[in-house]
Amino acid sequence: MTDLTPAATRTEGPAAVPSPPGRRLTRPRWRDSRLLIGVLLVLVSVVLGARLFATADRTRAWVVAKGDLPAGHVVVAGDLATTSAYLSLDAAKRYYPGERGPEIVGAMLSRPVSAGELVSGADFVRSNVIPTRLVSVVVKDGRAPSLAPGDHVDLFAYQRSNTVAPSAALQAGQSAQAAQSVVGSSGTEVLVLHDVEFISRETLTGGAHSLTLRVPVDLAINAVAASQSERVDLVKLERGARGDVGGAGPSAVPGYAQ
Repeated sequence: MTDLTPAATRTEGPAAVPSPPGRRLTRPRWRDSRLLIGVLLVLVSVVLGARLFATADRTRAWVVAKGDLPAGHVVVAGDLATTSAYLSLDAAKRYYPGERGPEIVGAMLSRPVSAGELVSGADFVRSNVIPTRLVSVVVKDGRAPSLAPGDHVDLFAYQRSNTVAPSAALQAGQSAQAAQSVVGSSGTEVLVLHDVEFISRETLTGGAHSLTLRVPVDLAINAVAASQSERVDLVKLERGARGDVGGAGPSAVPGYAQ
């Protein structure tokens, strides 16, 4: 008897995908561009860092003006300060290092120097500098205007003249009030110093001030004598368009009161 049942058909599965060929890991070569760039960046960083460190190590102290200084000013120690900076070899030849600051004390400026400005050898008068002295003069409160270092002033002193002692006046039959009016009622205002430089001011007890002035050597004794006067007055000089302060004017006029 014949079997009429159809035979089961076989289905074939999907075809197997072939595996990709394996790649062997290789060591990086010096010819790898990424490696060369990385090494180059490291070398550049090292060189720049070493250069910056060497530059910072060559900074030194240089002399600068502590405040604004006018032309004609004679430098004192208090006018100077130092600042750290790196200068090229050419620039370093023109300016004063910090350790040489004392060498320029007493030198006269040939031009104005601003606060914080480096001080160079070309800033000073090299000849015809008149020797000077620093003299302190005692001035009562209100007898001197507001002054800054470097300002120039005239100094006046009041000197009594033709005074009569109270005892002599009383013996002559005058009253005590009249005798008092005679004493100190006459005198002379004398110009002691003309166009001298103001350096500094120190406040004393009792409302007085000690003003330090720079004066020519032969006039130092005049400043000392004026300081012993009963009254000393200072007048600040203002310069004209050409930088001059004008003549001294009258050297003495009658004084009217003490």
